Amino acid sequence: MTVVAALALALLGSAAAIVLFRLFRGPTNLDRIVAAEILMVIVIAGIATESAWQRTATNLPLLLILGLVGFVGGVAVTRFMSRDADDLDVEEGAARPVHPTAPVGDPTDSREPSDPTEPEASR
Repeated sequence: MTVVAALALALLGSAAAIVLFRLFRGPTNLDRIVAAEILMVIVIAGIATESAWQRTATNLPLLLILGLVGFVGGVAVTRFMSRDADDLDVEEGAARPVHPTAPVGDPTDSREPSDPTEPEASR
């Protein structure tokens, strides 16, 4: 068991080094968010491996809290970063606020939407 745990911790350490490179290097914020989430999973796996190696269940509450914090933190950061992109519509050149229930489509299109029950030939 000692060899397996040592090998698992070594592999987790090398994975953490690769993820830390991506976390600091970027190039986008999305890459950094994904790297932080993966690093949280690696930390959880390392704690779980150490707990299995010591044959103790005292770290289970810590693992549960880390899992919840990692999930909620990732969702919160992603929502915060996507908020600016959702609030503005920049396709037309001038930014305008978009209501969440606004119809999707070209606002300059004056044609009426076609009736889906109408036969194709009569359109």
